[in-house]
Amino acid sequence: MTQVYFLYVIGCIISLLLYKQNKIAAKVGFSISAIASAYAVFYFLVNLEQTVSINMFESLLYSPKLVLNPLGNFFSFVVSLVSLASSIYAIQYSGEYEKKGSLAVMAGLFNAFILSMLLLIASSDVFWFIIFWECMTVISAYLICFNDSKSSLKAIMIYLGIAHLGAMCITAAFLIMSAQTGSLEFSSYENIQLSPVMASIVFLLAFIGFGSKAGMFPMHVWLPKAHPAAPTNVSALMSGVMIKVALFGIIKFCLWLPVMEWWGLLIIIVGALSALLGVLYALVQHDYKALLAYHSVENIGIILLGLGTGVYGIAANMPTLAAIGFLAGLYHILNHATFKGLLFLGAGSVLYTTHTKEMDNLGGLARKMPLTAFAFLIGSLAITAIPPLNGFVSEWVTYQGMFQGALSEYASSRVVFCIAIVALALTGALAVMCFVKAYSVIFGGTPRDKKIFENAREVPVTMVIGMFVLVAGCIAFGLGANIVVKDIMLVVSSFSGDYEAVNGTVINSPMGSTVSPLLIAAVLVITVLIPVVILKLAKANRTKPRQTDPWACGFKYDSRMQMTASPFTGDLRRLLNWLYRSETKVKNQGYFAPVVYETHAKDIWWNLLYEPVIKLTVNTAKVVSKMQNGNVNMYSLYILIALCLFVGISYLL
Repeated sequence: MTQVYFLYVIGCIISLLLYKQNKIAAKVGFSISAIASAYAVFYFLVNLEQTVSINMFESLLYSPKLVLNPLGNFFSFVVSLVSLASSIYAIQYSGEYEKKGSLAVMAGLFNAFILSMLLLIASSDVFWFIIFWECMTVISAYLICFNDSKSSLKAIMIYLGIAHLGAMCITAAFLIMSAQTGSLEFSSYENIQLSPVMASIVFLLAFIGFGSKAGMFPMHVWLPKAHPAAPTNVSALMSGVMIKVALFGIIKFCLWLPVMEWWGLLIIIVGALSALLGVLYALVQHDYKALLAYHSVENIGIILLGLGTGVYGIAANMPTLAAIGFLAGLYHILNHATFKGLLFLGAGSVLYTTHTKEMDNLGGLARKMPLTAFAFLIGSLAITAIPPLNGFVSEWVTYQGMFQGALSEYASSRVVFCIAIVALALTGALAVMCFVKAYSVIFGGTPRDKKIFENAREVPVTMVIGMFVLVAGCIAFGLGANIVVKDIMLVVSSFSGDYEAVNGTVINSPMGSTVSPLLIAAVLVITVLIPVVILKLAKANRTKPRQTDPWACGFKYDSRMQMTASPFTGDLRRLLNWLYRSETKVKNQGYFAPVVYETHAKDIWWNLLYEPVIKLTVNTAKVVSKMQNGNVNMYSLYILIALCLFVGISYLL
């Protein structure tokens, strides 16, 4: 356990020591990160069932005690897996930023970012949890800075603002619990006694605090700004695992507190809204990295559907429902980390070779980047829950849990579960539509910009290897679902009731239904092979097919005749314009030149919820700034008044 953490420390230190050797520092730093992550994947998987605790730096005034139980081992494994792929990918990809900043600092911060997430998961008290939480936030903000631009600086400010608002809520929740138990140690929270009102206040503070980092609705606005602005290897970590660490916090609080049924229903409602709104906004994006960021909101919603079902099962004393709900949530956490990390790495490869994030400028890249196109295709199939890949199994388990919850004896619970089932079904259909658009516009068809197409090429080998590590994960976690479910159930059974979810290679549900990913894969393979065999037996015509330009109604075919990202979702934008508030700009380039239409959707929640707060803060700052008059005596008076105020508050409490 300590070896894993110290490997990342070594990677960070060596990277910084090689500060003057920029390229060498990047290769060495990211290589050490890859080695550390590979070892971490093996260690956390082998020790998944174990509970281990260690005391570090006991000479410190407040030395950290690290504790890893099965739940912590699972999340540490997820972090390590995506870190492995991102580290390998970054060995050559980081060269893209050689002129923008120090690659030694980038590699050092990257190692520190992974380490902060792992230490956060292993923290056993409030003090070190908050320290590592803030380290994770600040380091990720510095990593976004490597894309130094106006958009990235704005994204950082929005990200830090929402992150610190969330940290304030989390700290308040911890302090209330510590005041009740008289200890900052998490072990004292396990049998905490709180009134229903106080427990609900703590839950809401934790849910808002961790949910803001997870990107759940309506605190999702930082994701589509920060993720596209960050370097690709950082985007993969932020979207793939950092937001999952926030979900780890929500689970911890729900296991400590005396949960109530309405908590689970609230999580399900927020999950359904996040899933549906996330995919709706993803559909109308032109920037493919922003599209993937909105899909993170969607998948966080799907995960919350599973976790909410589990929380409701615990509160309603339904151990089978609790087990299947947490199984669905944890399985989709693993799956989303895998396929979303893969998709961000694939998107980064496209950006690396084309230097544009606008889908409408691309097309036909599958011919120039076949390996990247294949990796992106696997990620697209996985995220849209196409069998037998991993996304299909976790969403199937989520459906089974919600169907079971819909059989609840209370009408309110049945209504919530039924609406959530409908929302998940709509989300799945819209996700397919979105990735058909994304893949076909980027990789299919003919080039829309010939200069970009001619300069496009397959990415360097380490970037390909990084992507294919996660391709293997998408396939393995789908075909080997019985093994994955068995391992996750070891984690779930450590805090919930036992439930036999696996029978051989078949996954069971509480509804009595079963699914076998291996059988589905066999059927699909046979279905593909049947036409080939028939053609072979029939000795079909082997003459070379004639190739010609597409039929274009008598006109010469032009790449502008292809459908782009905008018209693909035109009807949807018109139907839901109240949600998108689309702005259409028409550029008339002259009588003989084509007219250019640009349509961009706005996130209306930004205008409704965030702009009023920002304006209030700015106006308040202008008033308060008058206190900054340069008079030292006045500053001393301010300090004295603040100290008296704090003493008075402590006396009253």
